[in-house]
Amino acid sequence: MKSVWVILLLLMTWGVSAQSAGKAKVQKATFTVQGNCGMCEERIEKAAKANGGVLIADWKKETELLTVMYDPAKITLDQVHQQIAAVGHDTDKVRADDKVYESMHACCQYERAKVEKKEKK
Repeated sequence: MKSVWVILLLLMTWGVSAQSAGKAKVQKATFTVQGNCGMCEERIEKAAKANGGVLIADWKKETELLTVMYDPAKITLDQVHQQIAAVGHDTDKVRADDKVYESMHACCQYERAKVEKKEKK
C-alpha cells in the first residue's frame, strides 16, 4: 500500500512540474506600434498572431502599446515586429514599407516619425 502512495505522489509531483515547465515557455513583451483606430487595432493584433507563436496580442489605441504573450521557441520578438510592419504599422524597431503604409485606409494613416536617411559615401 505504501508503494501505491509513493507512486501516486511521484505522479502528482511530475504532473505539477510538467505544467510549470509548459507555462515558463510563454513570455510577455510590450512595445510601441503606431496606429489610429479600431481598424488599426484589428490589423495589428491579427498580424502579431499571423504565423503562430503569439498567444495573445492586445494593442491599446490610447497608448499605442502592444502587449504580446508569446512562445520564444516558436517566434522571436523581431519576427513579431516584422509581421506588424508588413501590414503597414511602424513599431519601435521596424518601419513599415512606404507603399504598404500609403495603401491603408486614410483614417489608419498615422503621423509617421521622420527618419533621416544617411547618405552613402
